[in-house]
Amino acid sequence: RTMSAIKKWFEDKKREKKFSRIGPGQRLCDSSTQRNAQAAAAAASSASTPRLAPSASAARAGAAALARLERAEAEKKAPRPIGGLRGSGLRTEAEVRQEIQLEQQDRQLAVDKFSEPVEINTDAAPVLAVKGVYFKCPLVSPESLSWEEWKPKIRQFLAEQMGQDSALCAAVAIRTLNPADRAEECAQTIAKYVNNVLANPGEEKYRRIRLGNAVFQQRVHPACESALDFLLACGFQRQAGDSGEDFLVLPPEADLEALAAALECLQTAEGIEPLLDRCTSLLEISPGSAASVANRVALPEDFYSLTPEELELERLRLRQAAESEEMLRTRQMRECERQRETRRYRFCLVRVRLPGGRLILQATFAATEQLADIYSWLRDECLEASAATAFRLVSPDKR
Repeated sequence: RTMSAIKKWFEDKKREKKFSRIGPGQRLCDSSTQRNAQAAAAAASSASTPRLAPSASAARAGAAALARLERAEAEKKAPRPIGGLRGSGLRTEAEVRQEIQLEQQDRQLAVDKFSEPVEINTDAAPVLAVKGVYFKCPLVSPESLSWEEWKPKIRQFLAEQMGQDSALCAAVAIRTLNPADRAEECAQTIAKYVNNVLANPGEEKYRRIRLGNAVFQQRVHPACESALDFLLACGFQRQAGDSGEDFLVLPPEADLEALAAALECLQTAEGIEPLLDRCTSLLEISPGSAASVANRVALPEDFYSLTPEELELERLRLRQAAESEEMLRTRQMRECERQRETRRYRFCLVRVRLPGGRLILQATFAATEQLADIYSWLRDECLEASAATAFRLVSPDKR
């Protein structure tokens, strides 16, 4: 009984506490006016209770929030300024564009300063294994020249041969003097013009090519060198139209068989490309002499293919480490720095030690050639030296 009484007492206390939180009781028979008056009296009694003063940190946070709200309201009412890169305040669009251009110029100057080629002055040239990479072109000349020296000679040779067979020489010039993809695109475009004439010989519109046409200018002339010479060699004549524009017109009496033959020449022609000169040489090993020709392993710059970024970075080769620590570098600068030491070999120098150990046969090969090319070169050189003597290739001692 005692335990049940205690439990009942606790339940009554909980019930009273729960109902006390709801508020004062109301009778169902009371009017709404009386209930409103009682609610107002309760609110007044609660308002009379004093509030605690906020702490210093809470006061600062509140002031900051009010300042942000006031700033946001002011920005909404005021005209939106055009943001700039330097300074603040309202600026016109022209001023912002000018500042952007100045920033781009400053960035470009920094890149140029970081990418300028370096000039290295040496008292004497390094001792190289070979003087350079040379090529030969028997069709043009029996000389052995560098690639840069062959370019003007080939161009001059094609110009001299243009009078003998204009269409064939122009087709070869298109394949030789232009990149392969551009030459192929030009050949395909010219083939469409010629095939339209051959398929519809009586149609006047297929015999006229407007020189101002965008496709013609992007793919034929002036985009591709010697393309206009080929069309003139096919029989097209340059004429001025009524509107002042120039046209290439094929006259009605033109020989269509010669036109078809010229098109076949263009589609089957190959460019004149100089062949790599092996520059075969026989070296002798001098015992105890480190300065012998066989011990020279340094190669000239012709053996490498440098990208434009690498050429621009050569000038700062000696100062790059110091300057990179002092200045903020962009992504382009970091990319140039990573590519600076990248070298891709175009050619290689192959040396084969002959039996006896004192003679070495040396030649230049392209990096894309295979081992079978080395065997073929070595076999030819040995047979030329002595057709009656049999040579056997042996591996060098692993010492």
